[in-house]
Amino acid sequence: MNVRVAFVFIASGAAMSASTALAADCAAEAVALVQAESELPRIEVVSPADRPPYCITLETIMAFAVRLKIHVAQCPGSSYTPTAADWAKTRADYAKLFTQNRCKRTLPN
Repeated sequence: MNVRVAFVFIASGAAMSASTALAADCAAEAVALVQAESELPRIEVVSPADRPPYCITLETIMAFAVRLKIHVAQCPGSSYTPTAADWAKTRADYAKLFTQNRCKRTLPN
């Protein structure tokens, strides 16, 4: 086998396995996002009067929105793509509440 042909064959195989791995990672991340979304705390069950739970709830939801944004950037064909804009708005709205209520970050950056 010609060295060039062998190299092209190996390179194309590596590219296909990399794209297959990326698709598998996207699928696994989408499943993990579905699970994480189902476990998000509900903002309507906490009160701004209860500062720590309220702040932690806002922060958790904002962190999920960031995670979703990263997922959609890496996996443009994701089923989460249509809802990413809604989550971006939610994150921005909750970030305002987070600041207004003088919440302090508890999650690691």
